[in-house]
Amino acid sequence: MEPAPLAVADALDQLVHQFADPLAFFRELIQNALDAGSHEVEVWLDFDAGSEDGEDDPEGVAIWRIEDWGEGMTRAIIERRLTRLFSSAKAEDRTKIGKFGIGFVSVFAIGPRAVVVDTSREGESWRVIFGQDTRYELRALPAAVDGTKIRILRPMRRSQHAEYAARAREVIAFWCRHCEGEIRVDGAPINRPLDLDLDLKVRERSALGEIIVGHPGDGSTFFGLYNRGLTLLEGAHEPALRGLHVKASSPLVEHTLTRDNVIRDRSYERLIEAIVALARGPLCARVIEAIAGAQERGERVSAELYRALAWHVASGQTIADELLARPILRAASGGLVSLGELQRALGSRRRPLTAPAPTPLTAALEARGHLVLLASADAPIGPLVSALGGIEAASARWCMALPTGEGRAERRWGPLLEATGALLRGRAGARIGELAVGRFDYPDSAIAGRAAIAADKAFEPCLIEQVDEVSASIFSGRRALVVNADHPSVAALAEVAEREPEHAAYVLAKLFLLAGGRLDGAIDGELLTQALELRCRRLTG
Repeated sequence: MEPAPLAVADALDQLVHQFADPLAFFRELIQNALDAGSHEVEVWLDFDAGSEDGEDDPEGVAIWRIEDWGEGMTRAIIERRLTRLFSSAKAEDRTKIGKFGIGFVSVFAIGPRAVVVDTSREGESWRVIFGQDTRYELRALPAAVDGTKIRILRPMRRSQHAEYAARAREVIAFWCRHCEGEIRVDGAPINRPLDLDLDLKVRERSALGEIIVGHPGDGSTFFGLYNRGLTLLEGAHEPALRGLHVKASSPLVEHTLTRDNVIRDRSYERLIEAIVALARGPLCARVIEAIAGAQERGERVSAELYRALAWHVASGQTIADELLARPILRAASGGLVSLGELQRALGSRRRPLTAPAPTPLTAALEARGHLVLLASADAPIGPLVSALGGIEAASARWCMALPTGEGRAERRWGPLLEATGALLRGRAGARIGELAVGRFDYPDSAIAGRAAIAADKAFEPCLIEQVDEVSASIFSGRRALVVNADHPSVAALAEVAEREPEHAAYVLAKLFLLAGGRLDGAIDGELLTQALELRCRRLTG
């Protein structure tokens, strides 16, 4: 059995309540006014308490007026369009926002006692009076009206009207704040120019409309779509626009019948493509030039700028060669580093490193051809570093002992060094060659607390993972043992070594092996036995 045809009354009721928010009718009436060519719309939210005005919360009548100065309506327009559902002259006109001719009936969602429409056009002047049942009466007016004036009358208490009026202002401000004409509510303009409250943004006007796209400081996402400034949708999430703030007003984008979304057709796709192109082109250039300018002036670059650049790097977009050549960072040596140089370094065997300040270690690494970027652990380049896949801190991977500068005074360390070297060589034949004393305590040093380290060469950079390695393998080269002159225990052991070098060497060897997690009971026993044997040999001559 076929379903019964939908009753006219049922269809009308559905259209009256077509929007989730009953006050959305303000948007529809303002939209109609703009489509009628009006450059301004007045909304008045009045309340008439009548003779009961002395009461605390009197019963009265809300009188809401929506007035425009557009082209108005003739009788034919009233009868064929205003009062006939699904009849609209806008269907083929891309300059008009409404397309379905049903927005006006939404005014009945609030249950008005009456809706009065006064309008004039082409020498005709009419008043249309709608009752509670939506039936209407058409009357001729004795005098012309400039545009269209609508009055909505609804009984309510004063407190109820205050709530309605506050909500009405919110609704109108949300949907109409970027309208091209001036929208006033109780005499106060509510619309604002289409813009984003961001420092880092670009704007483009084309046949598609007006687009503004920018980088927010907090990395949040905002996407607003408008038609001639009238809000179509805010808060939509497009994966390609995540992390950006976007406002786009286009005559080619249309809302759905229920006004809760936009139609995702080819026009919508073209607009998204234009937004992405604007972000990846002019906005990317704006970001890099802002960073480069600050670097060239010697100014601090904000975290917001580096976060913005990280967005472009993480997006995988192709960045123009002239932008890749612009300086975005500083090396520890003070030189400027371009994004292109950084990307090349990331693709090489010697990946770039970071350091909070220039140090002897960073100077030595740069002399070896490493790119060391000037950045502390909490530096603003953090987001960019993450987008690039992470860059290690120089001190997390490398270390270096520095000469003490004592010259001939270093001879006082001789007994301790010689005894420690002999002890470690004798214990399972550790391959130790050079013996030296150095300073480990310098800015950003990773070895300041160690008593000794092993290195390929005494005063050259060494990988931290290798500072405990004194392999006995015949295939490994001899390593230098560098003792820390700044370590308090080592200084005390140097004095002990003048009398008991084997005992001092035993303690220092234990400190060295303990720091690398290589000391256990068996090794400790071997060290002690070897120290005693060396002492006996020394004493017995």
